[in-house]
Amino acid sequence: MTEHRIQRPRWKTTSLVVWILAVCSACHAPRGVAGHDALRLVDLVDETRGPLLLSTAVRDGWAADRTLGRAERIELALPPGRYAIRLGVDGPRVPLPLPEAQLGFRPPPRVELTVEPWPSAERDWCWIPTGPGLRGDDLGVGQEDERPVSTPPTTGFWLARCETTNEQYVEFLNAVARSAGDTAWLDLDGRKCRVHWDASTKRFGTDAPTLPVVTVSFAGAHEYCRWMTESTGVVHRLPTETEWEKAARGPGSRVYAYGDTYRTSAANQESGRLRAVGQFEPNGFGLYDMTGNAFEWTADAYVREAYAGAGEPIGVDSLVGPDRALRGGSFVLDGIFVRNSMRMRLRPEVRADDVGFRVLRENHRTTR
Repeated sequence: MTEHRIQRPRWKTTSLVVWILAVCSACHAPRGVAGHDALRLVDLVDETRGPLLLSTAVRDGWAADRTLGRAERIELALPPGRYAIRLGVDGPRVPLPLPEAQLGFRPPPRVELTVEPWPSAERDWCWIPTGPGLRGDDLGVGQEDERPVSTPPTTGFWLARCETTNEQYVEFLNAVARSAGDTAWLDLDGRKCRVHWDASTKRFGTDAPTLPVVTVSFAGAHEYCRWMTESTGVVHRLPTETEWEKAARGPGSRVYAYGDTYRTSAANQESGRLRAVGQFEPNGFGLYDMTGNAFEWTADAYVREAYAGAGEPIGVDSLVGPDRALRGGSFVLDGIFVRNSMRMRLRPEVRADDVGFRVLRENHRTTR
């Protein structure tokens, strides 16, 4: 087994105008709401042609929805907080995080959110809608590389409902490799690796098909995505840090995938062993195991000061070189180390016992 050490950063046109001058109760108010002088202007562009509702996230839940009605454009004035726009009474929610001003982050004077129709559900994929997502430590308990907080937008994308499993990875290996020596993507001799090579059949196999594949290098994750792209004609890749965190936080911009309060029993954390994917409740987007189980490779090189600069953390094409960003924590960590905003790093060639990956599928982007 290759020895590794995950690097933890050091601590250090019809228009309807709806004005909601929200007066929140103390238990619903976000930290430090200053009153009406802190109101944020939000322009909603509704492409759904249906009724919209405003959802307000409270600790581990939601306050009662407020009806916004039907209109092509809706204007809101809201205090800082974690909101979502709901598509109908029982419909899905689109995140609308409005964090407080803080060191290094000045909220924009006006936010525009285009609410798009939600695509049909798919069994193995979850839709992450177009719009802003909360990124970074907004609680003041994280590490320096999680600051400042921001709300970068993404276009809509599909993210695999579960981490890539041994069964899925074996299918890939059998399609592209002809011998155990053809791939250095997995540590086949590692004690946590449950993929093996059968010399008699000249095929890869697994005795744990539903466990997430681990001991996989960054190149191994990248090559799997490339194979998926070539096989389907639709672009598959690793998510960026921004995409990953938006998806993990869910519509309510939560601290953990399962909510805002740490609960040992809510995810595979602190257990000391991998679990089959999908054994715990999914997050608000329907994603499983975004907290715990296996760390997940992202597309980005790890840059400590990435959030303090402009735009997205740095993605690079090379399969070797700088450390890569890991997200989600694993079965060996707890508490602060499995928050959605927590960033870790690892050399791309390392095949670690608790590191796997999850695939992003781009919407409507094909290679054919």
